[in-house]
Amino acid sequence: MYDKTRKDLILMIELLEQDESRWSQFFQKALAAFDSGEYQRCAETILSGSGGMGSLNDLVLGQTTDQSGKFQWKPNHEEINNQFQELLSSLYAFAQGMRRAANK
Repeated sequence: MYDKTRKDLILMIELLEQDESRWSQFFQKALAAFDSGEYQRCAETILSGSGGMGSLNDLVLGQTTDQSGKFQWKPNHEEINNQFQELLSSLYAFAQGMRRAANK
């Protein structure tokens, strides 16, 4: 489980660095906690990004503008968002499991 979570954090950071630097930095903090063995702090960091307006749940990747400033989708936006949702689900599952374990 821990190897997968670390891999998912790294993949999430790499994905977000291409599109959304603020959230990339957020997951870098989670990874730093994870690498320090502070799994509970990592989990709470991940969970703190959900809920409310502007949360991870609202994030849509792959948006850009053309030379005139008109909105357009990046060519692979569906793949990007599918990968984002899969990683987010996996990381939420880790974080919720850590929270349940701490509350026992």
